[in-house]
Amino acid sequence: MARTERQVQASTSTESSGAEGKETRSKLSTAEARREYQRRYYQLHKEKAKEYQRQYNLTHKKKLRAGRGKASLSVSREVVRSTFNTADIMHSPVEKTLKMLDQIIKGKRLFTM
Repeated sequence: MARTERQVQASTSTESSGAEGKETRSKLSTAEARREYQRRYYQLHKEKAKEYQRQYNLTHKKKLRAGRGKASLSVSREVVRSTFNTADIMHSPVEKTLKMLDQIIKGKRLFTM
């Protein structure tokens, strides 16, 4: 038996652009049907997505932005790490190791094994 190829068709209703405004049934390819489904889903859930984005922006801070060009100040992000481990100390230059130990002693950073 030979396998025959079938083209998968999805039927959906779309509005015609005529003056009557009647709905007509048309055959769409799988990709077109998917795009139509995604468009409708987006339209139905647009307000919920906007509200989610607004809440997200209220709870998450954005990275500071600096101007462009040579005259702008360089803005760095705050340090996220709060600990040093043994590998950090062993594999760093002497000057940096002294700074690390100083921060650990002053209590600004923690030391983990």
